[in-house]
Amino acid sequence: MADPQKVFKLERDGNTLIVLPQGPALQFQHTEVHLESNALYRVLDEPGLVHVIIDLQSVDYVDSVIISSILRCLTKCKQRRGKSVFCNASENMAELLKCIRIGKLWPSFDSREAAMQAVNS
Repeated sequence: MADPQKVFKLERDGNTLIVLPQGPALQFQHTEVHLESNALYRVLDEPGLVHVIIDLQSVDYVDSVIISSILRCLTKCKQRRGKSVFCNASENMAELLKCIRIGKLWPSFDSREAAMQAVNS
């Protein structure tokens, strides 16, 4: 279940940052979204982080504000020559990713395990 106190939950697995969005921006205070998005970008600068997985298991929908934060994260990873992927997208989220054509740049996998294999290959 989504944590109402966090916009993004972050986990680290070796050289991979796992980002778990917790809902659309409307669910949070504007200041929280801004501060947590900036904190996410700073985490990406930590030594040893190479890849990013966006795990969508906690959301069935995210709005343009959260998508924008995610895209900045994915772009930053790509600029550093890391790999980025999505995983655990619900049917609604998979359709959203398809509609905004994000899947052409960053693939989506059914499980976190498959996503980890993809970024580590």
